Amino acid sequence: MGGETDKLTFNFDATGIGSVPFRDSKKACQVILDNFLRIPFWPQLPRRSFLESMYVQFSECLPGLVLDENNKKFHIDTSRVAADIENVYAKYVDGDLEFFKISKDYAAGLYEFLDYFKSNGKDIKFIKGHITGPVSYGLSLTDEHKKSVIYDKDLFEILTKVLMMKARWQIKKLKALFPKVIIFIDEPYLVSIGSSYVNINKEEVAKRLDELVECIKAEGALAGLHCCGNTDWGFLLKRGIDILSFDAYNFMKEFSLYSRDIDAFLKRGGSIAWGIVPSSDAIDKETEKTLRARLKDDMKLLSEKGIDKKVVSSLVTPSCGVGTLDENRAEKILALTSTLGSK
Repeated sequence: MGGETDKLTFNFDATGIGSVPFRDSKKACQVILDNFLRIPFWPQLPRRSFLESMYVQFSECLPGLVLDENNKKFHIDTSRVAADIENVYAKYVDGDLEFFKISKDYAAGLYEFLDYFKSNGKDIKFIKGHITGPVSYGLSLTDEHKKSVIYDKDLFEILTKVLMMKARWQIKKLKALFPKVIIFIDEPYLVSIGSSYVNINKEEVAKRLDELVECIKAEGALAGLHCCGNTDWGFLLKRGIDILSFDAYNFMKEFSLYSRDIDAFLKRGGSIAWGIVPSSDAIDKETEKTLRARLKDDMKLLSEKGIDKKVVSSLVTPSCGVGTLDENRAEKILALTSTLGSK
């Protein structure tokens, strides 16, 4: 940790993960700014368009990209990579952020947020954005032979650099609204670390994650990392992130097994984003009272493992994005998250 993160403290401030089920970008921004007064975030709208799905949203300018919007498919054609990659690298070296921009067709929620915020911004602490992480992206994006690009060293490297530039472009846009920005790196596939079913090089994963984290922090933003499954939390806590976001509703016991790493992370200035509000139909049985009790029990569990509550700088979030849910459930989840946090 360093710079502006040295004195970073969150007092259970509430924010969201990213995706919401609304098709109308104005409604999405209205709901978010009504609920998240301290840390609003721009909405990802996967139901509005295939182009706003988690991976396609950040796919522009990837070398060799083949995008079939009608059939909702995309992949890398390796025979076309050589023709594109030199130009992409040149733009990266030149620091041409506009080349790596996220276009309006791919992020209507971001552009609406930028406009909406100007006239509706409130007493906030930070603005939050997001970028899909290189590991999840590298495992999900395949070439024409269905081989994940994470297994192609050159493609994995250029993918990471494209994501870095898109993160930088996004931070510039958000900082034009408000100087303090958080970017969450969304990495659901980090659950694959150590899996016997997915063979990934841990050192290469660390290298690419660290590159993206360092890039975000170099732009003066805070770097968060979100994983909504169970993983090697010690490995993630040792990265240079400022915030670790996890599914506390489902994986608190597993997370607490890494108490030494959690303690070290917090003592060097890190914060935890507690995904205590379930992003599933489990929300139907929960209330503010039950979730407050659950969060209290989780905090007690860390305390019993020797972690001083005074060093726990915390955010409150849903356990994951709510883009796959119906609008009523999503609104309940966002409202409960807001209520649990400090407005």
